[in-house]
Amino acid sequence: MDVFKKSLVSFIQGIIKEKKNIQISHEESEKLIKNPPDSSFGDYSLASYYLSRYGFKGKPEEIAEEIFNIFIPDFERIEDLFDKIEIKGVYINFFVDKEKFASHIIQDVAGSNGNYGRTAHEKPLKVIIDFSSPNIAKPFGVGHLRSTVIGMSLSKIYEFCGHNVIKINYLGDFGTQFGKLITAFCRYNDINFSEFEKDPVKVLYGLYVRIHKDEQTDATANEEAKNRFKMLEDFISINKRSLEEYLGNLNFKKTKKFFGGENSAEGISDKIKLSEKNKNAFCGTQEGQYDLWRLFRKLSINEFKRIYKSIGIEFDAYEGEASSAEFSNDIKDILLESGIAEVSEGAVIVRIKGVKAPALIAKSDGTSLYLSRDIVTAISRMAKYNFDKMIYVVGSEQSLHFNQLFGIFDMLKENLKENIDKLKDSPNFKRYVSIMGGRLVHVKFGRIIGMSTRKGNIVFLNDYIEEASLKAKEKLNKERLERFKDGGTVAGEVTDLIKTTSKITPVGEKSEAEQTSLKIGIGAVIFNDLKTRRATDVNFNWDNVLSFEGQTGPYLQYTVSRINSLVSKLNALNIDSKHPDFSFSKKDTDFNDIFLIAKQIACFKDAVNEAMEQNEPSVLSSYALELASLFNKYYQNYRLIGNDINFIKPRLFMLSSVRTVLTQILNLLCVPVLERM
Repeated sequence: MDVFKKSLVSFIQGIIKEKKNIQISHEESEKLIKNPPDSSFGDYSLASYYLSRYGFKGKPEEIAEEIFNIFIPDFERIEDLFDKIEIKGVYINFFVDKEKFASHIIQDVAGSNGNYGRTAHEKPLKVIIDFSSPNIAKPFGVGHLRSTVIGMSLSKIYEFCGHNVIKINYLGDFGTQFGKLITAFCRYNDINFSEFEKDPVKVLYGLYVRIHKDEQTDATANEEAKNRFKMLEDFISINKRSLEEYLGNLNFKKTKKFFGGENSAEGISDKIKLSEKNKNAFCGTQEGQYDLWRLFRKLSINEFKRIYKSIGIEFDAYEGEASSAEFSNDIKDILLESGIAEVSEGAVIVRIKGVKAPALIAKSDGTSLYLSRDIVTAISRMAKYNFDKMIYVVGSEQSLHFNQLFGIFDMLKENLKENIDKLKDSPNFKRYVSIMGGRLVHVKFGRIIGMSTRKGNIVFLNDYIEEASLKAKEKLNKERLERFKDGGTVAGEVTDLIKTTSKITPVGEKSEAEQTSLKIGIGAVIFNDLKTRRATDVNFNWDNVLSFEGQTGPYLQYTVSRINSLVSKLNALNIDSKHPDFSFSKKDTDFNDIFLIAKQIACFKDAVNEAMEQNEPSVLSSYALELASLFNKYYQNYRLIGNDINFIKPRLFMLSSVRTVLTQILNLLCVPVLERM
């Protein structure tokens, strides 16, 4: 928080304490202060209608008048930093000393060691963010991209705000589809095992598509798939533990390895080579099929990690539905015993107030369902991590599922509060349910519309990344050519361009130009996703997404690159850039633009907090675009080289400050930062 806002916070705290004898916290006072959208309302604003809770009575206009009359005699407390205070309707508006403000904000960034805006909490929250969740044995679909980038961005935002984040990838690794996959693997005798060794996920996906098609005409295929999945489920339950025992063994400091987590593939070596000769050894027994499933899962995770690395995504844990499968019957029994579930036509359901469709817990044949496994997973995570908040980053189409999940926990908590004698044999379950309420959040998002490649309608992320890189390369070359024709490329930049495009690259490695194109392409795709409010469907158009002008990732990447180039030239003038001892003057022709830039920089922390509180990365996207626009306007209107060094020095720090904040935002949005373009 800047010194101007801090002084206002203390000022308001003191006034309320003095006049109303009410002590409000530093945090409460800070939340009362807003950044007005219109400069006629000052630089900071206080809305009177917020103060009725602190003993001020009457209409908002009357409260504003009362507060204004209280503030005026005491204004001398802060007049060293503020020029004036005004009343406008229900708002009390504060106008800063612009020269001091601009100088202080830029100096504050310069002294932050690249951590401007970062928060260190005395009591940080423990936040689980569950995102991405692709299905094993299938190529990474582009449909999982929104969850992946929104989830990773939120993880970075929460961490930047000082909280402890656990990033979990909850894989689709269980269900009848795996009975189909094992059936296909065991049925077909024409599997190309050399191709399987090169690209196992592609081959597995081909088998799944093939068996799914065959099921339409061959009833035995579907029956075999059901039987094989039942065998897999039965094998999981051979050494059955109770859910209560499982929860008792789980805690953050001492966690036993549990089935279906990342470690469930242990004992399966990457060196195992499946072949036509040995596949029957896997297909003929329950244990063999379980080993097949573990191998398919491990190979899938390896491929996912490769893709995640290419786009800068990482996780703390890989979990999956299978980790909870063995406890599905326990959950069914517990819900029935608690009284919130009932049997209907052989199936177990829960009727939730306010939710139209009843929640299906188990089918009439006893088969476990996704919802029952999600209940176990949530309880297990509470036992293991003792989280303060758990965020599910999942599409809007799953809203009913999460309304049911959250509704069941609310019902359990209320039911057990009223009937404390119920579930006496499940004390761990009761304990974790009692603290679950209000900690679960569904961060929903819309669809991406209009994605396609030269190969046709896009399906897999690999194709998408390749297309983005190729199109970015074309766009970048065109942009460089246009800059050269317009005289925007100087001799040194031409030399750099020649070096970049002519450098010999070792076989198997990407050239610098290819790496740059890849980063531009990835940044364009990710930013296009995150610039739109997440609940809104995203319209996708390659030309718009890859534009170097307008509201795009390449525009922000290019802005940072442009600042780097300018700072490099200014540093060549031997300006002291280590000691931020400078000031700005209203007399300078560029002062108003510098002040607007400083004012936008000062709002950075508020933007990050808003993005976190709303779970909305697009807040930062909008903020970054506005800051970049202010800088580029300044860049177009003023020339620094050729001026006196004393004139240049504060502006060099201003440029570096813009770069620092934009770089931080690009990192928070998972957009690659480029030194040059």
